[in-house]
Amino acid sequence: ADAASPLDGDVASSAEAGNADPLAFNKAVNCRKLFVFLQETVAMIAQGDPELGFKLYLQIASVADRCAIAANAVGKTEEGSEYSAIAYEIMAQAFLLYEDEVSDSKAQQRSIVSMVGTLLACRTFEKDDYDALVTKTAQYAAKLLKKADQCKTVMLCAHLFYPTVRDGGANDSALRNPQRVLECLQRALKIADACCMASPANVQLFVDILDQYIYFYENDCPVITDKFISGLVALISEHMANIG
Repeated sequence: ADAASPLDGDVASSAEAGNADPLAFNKAVNCRKLFVFLQETVAMIAQGDPELGFKLYLQIASVADRCAIAANAVGKTEEGSEYSAIAYEIMAQAFLLYEDEVSDSKAQQRSIVSMVGTLLACRTFEKDDYDALVTKTAQYAAKLLKKADQCKTVMLCAHLFYPTVRDGGANDSALRNPQRVLECLQRALKIADACCMASPANVQLFVDILDQYIYFYENDCPVITDKFISGLVALISEHMANIG
């Protein structure tokens, strides 16, 4: 049973006085109804402004995840699982909205960055659910129209496969997939190479990728070794010499 909330006493007192309010706050019921209401409201907003609707879905999913964290922290694991499932469902709705309605290339890039940020902030997804969401996000990144945008978002997606271990994030280590990190970075390198062939000025992409390799190396990602970093430094030096 749920622990008594600070409002329980007030509701009980009103009932005893014969003045019970049928709309009195009931956490066990109303939180779920609130998320349903929010979903329905955002669905209407999205009809006129898909990008805003997408952002709101992500924010609601983040709130549902925080509710799951709060429930788990006080031992209400069943309730926490329900909130986590709500967060996943809302994320899935956001993804569907992205696929169906977000068509502008810059809006797509902004949306993918928001996806990555939200997924990294959430802590309670089941492994299978998280894997499905991050894989889909990486696929979206690889399909962006402009190669430079592809490169930037694909390297960003590498972080989805190696989330930082945080307090309260018991699943963080289990969600890591170092090999997928390497695949994202290698794909970003391939795209960056194509961009540099089109315009030498795109050598900055290699520098950005180097930053990512150094990040994962410093955070003990087992597949990122010093050989990758030294090789990338040599590649950047070669491209800079060609520009000069």
